[in-house]
Amino acid sequence: MVKDSWIIFNAHPKRSRRLLNILLRYFGTPDAILGLRCSDLVKAPEITSDFAKELLSNADDFDLAGEKELIERHGIRLISAHDGEYPENLRMMQEPPPLIYTKGDFIQEDRYAVAVIGSRRHSSYGRLACQKIAGDLAAKGITIVSGMARGIDTIAHQAALEAGGRTIAVLGNGLASCYPPENQQLMEKIFQHGVVISEYPMNASPLKDHFPERNSVIAGMSLGICVVEAAEKSGSLTTVRAAAENNRSMYAVPGNIFRHTCQGTNALIRDGAQLVRSADDILEDLSLVLRGMMKR
Repeated sequence: MVKDSWIIFNAHPKRSRRLLNILLRYFGTPDAILGLRCSDLVKAPEITSDFAKELLSNADDFDLAGEKELIERHGIRLISAHDGEYPENLRMMQEPPPLIYTKGDFIQEDRYAVAVIGSRRHSSYGRLACQKIAGDLAAKGITIVSGMARGIDTIAHQAALEAGGRTIAVLGNGLASCYPPENQQLMEKIFQHGVVISEYPMNASPLKDHFPERNSVIAGMSLGICVVEAAEKSGSLTTVRAAAENNRSMYAVPGNIFRHTCQGTNALIRDGAQLVRSADDILEDLSLVLRGMMKR
């Protein structure tokens, strides 16, 4: 069971995963960190007095009882980066989340995961491509990771479930609510056939600043990232950057050169992402890692 100190430590009001990890590397555990003074915390690299003061002030003010009540009510399991059950792929990230809130059960095979992501405003071609690629990967035993956003993300999760496979949804809000709200039924299905995870406290809103961190977890959970449709300035491209930073494979589905939601994916291919025509292209590229596990 995760100690209360992990919950409090992770709930820094202006949380920065990178700075929290700096503190953990320097001082060891949340128990040790929260027992120190501001003058001690600033000895760690990059930790300012303001950040340290806010961390310690929040430790005094945080509604721990309310948070734990929500965790119990919603059936949430907490896993810290120091736990043996922490997902193997996440552990290999440069900056893994110190604490994740989860619902659903991880299995060993979830380490064989591919993220399928893309535009909220997809074309009919994008829908079909996503359904085919995500569904065929899931049918082969690959866990599909995405962000449960409207559009391609939702289609990827649905395709995995319809193929009888597993899927992991990474949220940019707390698990006390579903965002977007129309995906409540989908989220319930993922609880049964995969995992929903968040690094944020239970009542955290889906703030704009959360999504780059959410996207990096999508990349971290996966062996590779397949972008189905994305505009040149799409949020999906933050996931691609996180994939590059964490040495994940990058794939992109080619699209209509006249459609703005394909400009980002076409540019990724131009810049070195592997062109994907089908799930087989991804499976072949990852064959050394996947050897012996795929469903025949």
